[in-house]
Amino acid sequence: MASDEEGRADRAGAAGAAGVAGAAGVAGAAGGVAGAAGVAGAAPGFLPASRELPLFAELPELAGQIPWRPLAHAPTPVVPCAAIEGYLGRGGVWVKRDDRISPLYGGNKVRRFEFLLADAERRGARTLVTVGGLASTQVTATALFGRALGFAVTAVLFDQPITRFGRDALLAGAASGAELVHGGGYAATAVRAIRALRRADRPYFILPGASAALPCLGYVDAMLELAEQVRRGEAPRPDRIVVPSGTGGTLAGLALGAAMLGWPTTIVGVRITERVASNRVVVRYEVGSMKRLLARRAPRFTRRRLPPVRFAIDHRAIGPGYGAPTPASIAAIPEVERLIGVPGEITYSAKALAALREIGRDHPGETILLWQTLSSARPPLAEGGAAALPPAFARFFEGDVAC
Repeated sequence: MASDEEGRADRAGAAGAAGVAGAAGVAGAAGGVAGAAGVAGAAPGFLPASRELPLFAELPELAGQIPWRPLAHAPTPVVPCAAIEGYLGRGGVWVKRDDRISPLYGGNKVRRFEFLLADAERRGARTLVTVGGLASTQVTATALFGRALGFAVTAVLFDQPITRFGRDALLAGAASGAELVHGGGYAATAVRAIRALRRADRPYFILPGASAALPCLGYVDAMLELAEQVRRGEAPRPDRIVVPSGTGGTLAGLALGAAMLGWPTTIVGVRITERVASNRVVVRYEVGSMKRLLARRAPRFTRRRLPPVRFAIDHRAIGPGYGAPTPASIAAIPEVERLIGVPGEITYSAKALAALREIGRDHPGETILLWQTLSSARPPLAEGGAAALPPAFARFFEGDVAC
């Protein structure tokens, strides 16, 4: 019987509801999904040849209790930030290259989608409905992976300061075959998202940022993956891990994973959105939700005495608000390119790098790791510019943009 928490998630269409299908059976469906080469926006061979989860090795009961399908090409590399030591003003800083986690589209949503899209498949969903900003990488990832796996996708987009990256994100969504709906402000976006859910064929709602207990287990697993790399001598154990934080799911997953390892590492979330969405209360709630899910599905987890999670939120990089450029983030855009080979964007990667620089100065004796959440794989863009999009988006292609 589903718990009350799961029942509420079902009724709300929340993407984080825990699944009960065997993971092996869900993962086996990978061979039957729509061929990637025939779906708009998909790269041939985007599914990994093989994939084993450190989380399932740590808690074997989970393999038969939660839905999962392989999407990530993992482990992702962990390497020194040698290319930007001059910018950072120091060495001893490493980067976990989740930008390279998939040839289809990288970044921090792929690990979450291994659980989330498997849950959508198990529930018989046909349409993924999600919400995000005009430049949302979560929306781009939902469009690309959803379409590649045979789902229809509808994304309702709220306004944010427009940039070159934002324009490309809109064109990537159009090229994927997703339906893009202009939401406007937050309240109007919520209304239009509800309308989209009501008219969709067998909808499955993905929360903004894809943050909920089930998908955020992807970053508990990611921390266990990093621990294996440390044990193999590929990198030192970090004293501090820096990650951009919007809805806080990646931060929460890494913090819980570090506690499970018994590491004294502090996970630092660089806040990129309003405090009401990105704060310690939200992160603690997300950690608690994951603990409850693990306790239900893996009894041995309840027998562990975990230390308190260690995390902090850095508020210095946000500037005027979500997606708003700052001098420090503009200066960091080319540094992101030096690090991963593609330009950074204002909302997440550039602000995270600007904050990393300050954090490195604040803690000169520590080993610090940046968890890279931008994609270095760039998807195809629809031709024709604004003409490829619904008319409501035309104004976002007018005039020049500063960055």
